[in-house]
Amino acid sequence: MVGIHTYSAGSNDRGRMAATAAPPRPGYGLSAGTRRRSTAVFDDRIQAGTQLATNLREYVGDPNVVVLSVSRGGAVVGSVVASALGHGVPHLYYVVRPIPFAGLPRLSLGSVAGDGSVRIDNAVAQSVGVSEATLLGSIEAVDTELGREQASFFGAVPTAERLEGRTLVVVDDGMEAGDTMREAVMHLRHCYRASKVVVAVPVCLADLRKQLLRHVDGVIDIVSPVFVGSVARWYTLGVAVSPAEQLVLDLLFVSGSSGSFDYD
Repeated sequence: MVGIHTYSAGSNDRGRMAATAAPPRPGYGLSAGTRRRSTAVFDDRIQAGTQLATNLREYVGDPNVVVLSVSRGGAVVGSVVASALGHGVPHLYYVVRPIPFAGLPRLSLGSVAGDGSVRIDNAVAQSVGVSEATLLGSIEAVDTELGREQASFFGAVPTAERLEGRTLVVVDDGMEAGDTMREAVMHLRHCYRASKVVVAVPVCLADLRKQLLRHVDGVIDIVSPVFVGSVARWYTLGVAVSPAEQLVLDLLFVSGSSGSFDYD
């Protein structure tokens, strides 16, 4: 492993990002006389990435930018974004998983990233009384799983040397509960000295957007509804991988895809 970082988080760090009512942006999400949007906004994640890149124009040509994708669906979006931001902008696959605690699946003791770096939340670990042996066992299990997933990506591993001092644009294809993105940005903040961390997603729950802004320098989206439901419903084919998306996945990953995208 590259290193273990420990910290004591506040309640804002550990609390689940629960949705509360917030005014929708004009034309998106819930509006007067409309209970729920039923039609897709994006044909696929390639189109979503193209649109998202237009909202990231301030980073075009910036040699300090690195694009990090936190899921395979996000990798399709991220590859388009990186290309649009300019030649030479690195696109890395940044997989982060929570360290679980037996019996409390929603509780995270910290996180492990694909480069082997580890973040431990001391306050949580101490409050549940987890032993060092149990904690190390959980870390090793997560690290083994992540090692396989990280190795499936053809690109470089997102190590400290590639991330520190850079503007990190963290991309996914949408956020439902936001667990994946939350773990990713918390890990980045506590394990690396990035110049700036910006979250970029096509679909982001309005309240989740506000909560993420407590931990990152910016959140860029296209659609920010008060109710997301399944992110899949914002795409024409839902979780299914389109032929065009499959071509992108085949260029990015050794194993391509299982035919569908996963969401947190």
